Amino acid sequence: MSSVVLDAAMSIDGFWADENGNSIFPVEEMHRAGLIAPLVLRTGAVVMSRASFDMADDPDWFAGNYEYQVPVLVFGGERPDTQPKENGLISFAFLPDFTAALTAARQVCGERDIMIIGEASAAQSAMESGEVDEIYLRLVPRFLGKGIALFDTPALNRDYRRTSVTMTKEATHIHLTAL
Repeated sequence: MSSVVLDAAMSIDGFWADENGNSIFPVEEMHRAGLIAPLVLRTGAVVMSRASFDMADDPDWFAGNYEYQVPVLVFGGERPDTQPKENGLISFAFLPDFTAALTAARQVCGERDIMIIGEASAAQSAMESGEVDEIYLRLVPRFLGKGIALFDTPALNRDYRRTSVTMTKEATHIHLTAL
């Protein structure tokens, strides 16, 4: 059975992005430390918020460049005027909300896992659903003072245990699994 996995980063004071909306996700360091490749291998579908999809200057960039060359289910917002480039591995579907995107991801992921990627609304929607089996939380040693909170949600409805911690120069990477 596939797991639903959330990959998110936040500052020590709980923000995923600074006050200008710039993400603090340490993606380049994660590549250097070999932390992305194992996640890519286990992922059969990505659920991504429309805000995260829009962070790419050119939506055609995803085909051939994005780590996750799997079906990407984008939720929220309007469908783009032009369908992004697909390459036989990566494909895109635009759905109205997180629940619809997660349902579609379950239909296309096969035996592999579903990775929840994105900014605060993606993390919040995933956590509110109660469907997150694992969390990779990238704790970045910075105080932002203000910005966009990662978990600005009502009480979460699952408990987790720490299964591993990896330290890199730019972050502490905590892997949590649902009890």
